[in-house]
Formats: sequence, structure tokens, C-alpha cells
Amino acid sequence: MRSMPGHRNDHVEAEARERTLASQKKGDHIMPLASQETVNRVTNVLLNGTHQMKQAVLRSTPIAPPHGDVSMFTNAQLRGGAFGDKMKLTQVDDMIRFIKLGPVERDFVGALTFVTQTPAQLPSVASRLGWVPCWFLPWFSGKILKLKISDVATSPVINFAGLGIAPVANPSLFFTAGINGCSVFAIGAAATPSLYHGGVDPGSGVAMPLLVNETTEAAWRRLLGRGATVKFVGSVGKSDYISELNPAAADDTDRLRYKTFKTTTLAQQLEQRLEVNPNLTKLTVIPWGAVFGLRDGAGHWGFTLVKHASATARKVTIITKKRLFRSDKVTRLERGEIRPSASVVRDAHGFVDLTDPGTILAEQDHATCVCLGYSEFFPGAGAAVVRNLANTQIF
Repeated sequence: MRSMPGHRNDHVEAEARERTLASQKKGDHIMPLASQETVNRVTNVLLNGTHQMKQAVLRSTPIAPPHGDVSMFTNAQLRGGAFGDKMKLTQVDDMIRFIKLGPVERDFVGALTFVTQTPAQLPSVASRLGWVPCWFLPWFSGKILKLKISDVATSPVINFAGLGIAPVANPSLFFTAGINGCSVFAIGAAATPSLYHGGVDPGSGVAMPLLVNETTEAAWRRLLGRGATVKFVGSVGKSDYISELNPAAADDTDRLRYKTFKTTTLAQQLEQRLEVNPNLTKLTVIPWGAVFGLRDGAGHWGFTLVKHASATARKVTIITKKRLFRSDKVTRLERGEIRPSASVVRDAHGFVDLTDPGTILAEQDHATCVCLGYSEFFPGAGAAVVRNLANTQIF
């Protein structure tokens, strides 16, 4: 994500311009990635907006966080021990990150993501210009990572250990790493909650240790070991955003499927709605989610799961050419859209630079991200909102 722009010659630049102009003449859609306007707007709200403004933009903008840096732990800690071991971030230097937003290039095309920098990497106030401070909880397969947020009443300013690192006002924003079947827990007082993130990389070869008839969500709660607590335990699991359990599910495999693929009710409804469009083909809708937190003016935190879906398709175009003495010639075209291929120029933060002529464009499936709704899961079971997509233009 942080590769720097490389050298390019005039021939490459000319070719890029020629391909861009050719795609514009064909009428192809060239801007499937989240726009710079969206990046700037969301960044400005997170830096300068009111609590209500931040809440509104985070509830409606698809944002796919990265995995996060786990260098605060040794390789022996991460790779050793038992499945589900809890690993606590203890230094505030490891809990605070500065983030810069940019467009997602693949998988969740149309969404935003962000890169992170540590306080040591951005030690001065000037170096942090345009970067959003937040509490950030990373992720590691097979472990439960934890952090506890400091009370703004007793710690209005966060000081860091390193010499020459400027302090920062106690951030009112929280993100956890990207979730793709993970469970996230929020426990404790609303002013000083503890956050936990547990998940498994499906490509790691490590299997979730389920008991008989136990679900993944129940297993993470068991491994968390907070069953006897009197504190409220707010949580989200994969059934909430990516792979719903069927009613009265007998075991972890008893999940909602549509065309053999695990999904959610909201994502299935979106896919079924798009399927009736005769101008779309090769359609897929994949649900996903993200968790954010905000602290209000009273110093109390609220945590929200936002539910999204990534939709991809090809558009069908019928071209009829009239011929005088023969039958009309009918051509069916299934077209994607033009967006950056592997040959791209990146800015200093690793995001694709769509304005640079060295970025080569290629045809790919039409893709977009849709916000399906959100649900508040801490400090109690709060509002659960489903967006009305009936009049929303998807493709």
C-alpha cells in the first residue's frame, strides 16, 4: 500500500493518454473508484465535524479498514500459545494511529480504506496535517486482541513515550481492523470500554475449535471468557454481517445460502432486486461489514456495525445495425468498465493516482459498494436501521 511512483517514459505517458481518450470516446464509465471528493468530504467531517455529522457519514459511507500493525507483539507471542489467547495492547503508542483515507482498488471497489501511521512516524503537529487520529485495534488470526480506551475526563490529552513526539487530544474515533467473519466485543463502562477482536484467516490452515453444535460466534464468546461478567457485553459476529445463521440453526454450517453461497438476508434481497434488470449479467453480491466507534460530548462511547455489500456485474448492450436488403444485424455486448489495472502510479501514501498519465486503465466488471444499513451494539442494543434501496441507482 505504500509503494512510491516509479520512473516512466514519454511513450508510456502517451499510451496512457491515448487509452484514456479511447475509452472516453467509447462511452465507458471511467470512475468506479471512490472519488477524491468523497475522500476529502469524509476526511473533513472526521477532522472538523460535529458528533452528529461524524455519525451520519460513518453510518453511510463504505469504509473497509486494513488489518493493522501487530509489531507490538513478538513473533513467538503471535505464533505460539493456544488458539484464542487474549493479547492486550498495553502502550498507548500502540493504540493510537493516524489515518489517511483513500479509494479501495479491488474486492471492495467503490469503498474507502485507509493507511495508518504511528505517533513516532508522525511526531510533530505539522506532520499530522490531514491525518485523522483514532483508537485502532488490529487483528491477528487465531488470537483475541484487546485494548482499553482511556477516559477523556481524566486523560484529555494523550502523551507518548518517545522523545520529541507531540501529544494529541484524546481521539473520539475508533476503528477496528477489517472484519471478514470475525467477532468484535465491547465491554465495560461507556467512558472506558474495552474492545476485543477475534478472527481466523481461512487460508491459515487453522480450524476454529468448535464444541459440539457450537457456532463460531458462540465459540469466540466462550474463548473471551466473560460469561460470568455483570457488565454489558456488546458484540457482533459473522451472522450479523456476512453469513447469517438460519433460524433454529442446528450447528455452525446451518447458514443462509443463495445460489449455494453463504450470505445475509439484506444482501440476498439486493441481489434478487438486481437480477430482474435485463441489462445486467454475471452478477454477484457479496456482503461485508465494518465496526466504528464514536465518543459523544458527555464522554460516552457508542459502537456500530455498518453492513455493506459489494456488487459486480457486466452491462448488456444491444446494438442493432439496419441493413437494406438483409436482416438487421444484432450484436450483444457484455461490457465492464474502465479502471486501473496492475500498471498504476501511486501517491506517497500508496493510493492509486487516477490523474497521473502513467496509470494504465483496463476493462473490468462494473463494481460498486452499497451500504445496506447499520446496527448499534454498545453501550446497549441500540438502533438497527435498514436502508431503503428501492429507488437507489446501483449500476
